[in-house]
Formats: sequence, structure tokens, C-alpha cells
Amino acid sequence: MPRTDENENKIPVAGYFVGIGFLITAVALFMTGTATEVPQNNSPAVRAQQIVPGVWRVALTDPPIIVLESMEMRCNHCHFIDMKTRDPKRGLVQHMDIKLSHGSNDVCLNCHDLTDREKLTLRNDETIGFDHVEQLCAQCHGPIYRDWQKGVHGKTIGYWNTDLGPAIKLSCTQCHDPHSPAYDPMPPLPGPNTLRMGKQSGALDIIDERNPLQRWRLKEGQGHGSDGDTGHGGDH
Repeated sequence: MPRTDENENKIPVAGYFVGIGFLITAVALFMTGTATEVPQNNSPAVRAQQIVPGVWRVALTDPPIIVLESMEMRCNHCHFIDMKTRDPKRGLVQHMDIKLSHGSNDVCLNCHDLTDREKLTLRNDETIGFDHVEQLCAQCHGPIYRDWQKGVHGKTIGYWNTDLGPAIKLSCTQCHDPHSPAYDPMPPLPGPNTLRMGKQSGALDIIDERNPLQRWRLKEGQGHGSDGDTGHGGDH
């Protein structure tokens, strides 16, 4: 008969002690551990419009089309009468929602063409479509128009790498109300709020201006500026 090794059926006693030791350790850590307090701040209220990545307004197209009582209407559907005969002293019965506050442009025909209300008129009597409104704005806002052309003014959405998709430069009326272009006063958006920008202690007391999360938390006199400011002086 073949000989059987008696040790093959025996479980080492040390294995029991290892398992029991892990169990005791886990229970001890669970009973004696303390919950970590995560600093929390109240989230500031921000208007949804302030963080919209796309357009602020829906600009009119060429030809301009609006929805009036669930029907698509064009300007000339109503403006088919020669407006020269209109009494300027008579109040408006339409477009009552328009607030005209655009400097010396206090007359509709400063921008809208007299005979074709689906066009805008330039100083040389040339007419353009509503899809080229920037040409009209450029007549009075030359510096801002040139900044818009270079991407300094306005907003561009889409892709920086145009191989992946188009870069879309928003037009003037996709941000500004053409009849009242000035923005209402807006409070600044809150700054970034992360755990590492909270109260710093211990090793984080060492200020490192290269750390963008610490750069704005520099205390007076702790920066590396030459005149004892908040760390933004000097030649860096």
C-alpha cells in the first residue's frame, strides 16, 4: 500500500492565529477610529446665465424670423406699409417690450432700413442682412470691433484645434441686446474653492508661489516680494 504523509492533512496552527489577528485589528480600528472632518463652505448663489458657456441671446437670422402666437413671422409680413406716412407722435402698438437705450441711436431707422425691414442699413445706404450685424456695429464701435476680430473682445466657442471641429466666434447680438447693449451690473463670480485653499497649517505653512492653490492665499509679509507685499512683487 502506498504510504500517506500525515502532514498533508494538517493545517498549520499559525494560519489560525494570522486570521484571528487580522480580525482583531480590523475591529480595533473600527472601534477606535475617528471620522475625518471635511471642511465645507456654503456654495455661493450664481445666476445660471453667468456661467453659460454658449450664447447669451438668440440672434436674428437672415431673413429674420420670429414666432408670434405659435406662427413664424417675418418683419415684412407686417411692415409692408410705407413708414414715411407714420405720424411720429403716435405711440407704438407693437414692439412694446423693446427698451431703446443705445446712446444717440434713439430712432429705429438709424439701423433698420426704411423700405425693407428685413435688412439693416449702413451709412452709405448699403443694406446688410441680420447675419452680418457686426458691420453695422463697427460703424460706431471701431476699436471694439477690431478687438472682436482679433478675439480680444467677445466669446469664441468650439475647438481651439480646428482639425477637431469648428471655432465659432459669437456675433455682437448673441451677447448684447442691440436696443440696449449695456450690461446690467453683475457681481463677480466667486473664486475657486478647494480643500487645499482652506486654512493651511503644518507643512503647508511653507508658502510656494509656484503652487497656484497657494499663490492667492499668501499672507502679508510671507511672500518673496522685494517690498514686503503679498508675494507679487519682485522680478518674477
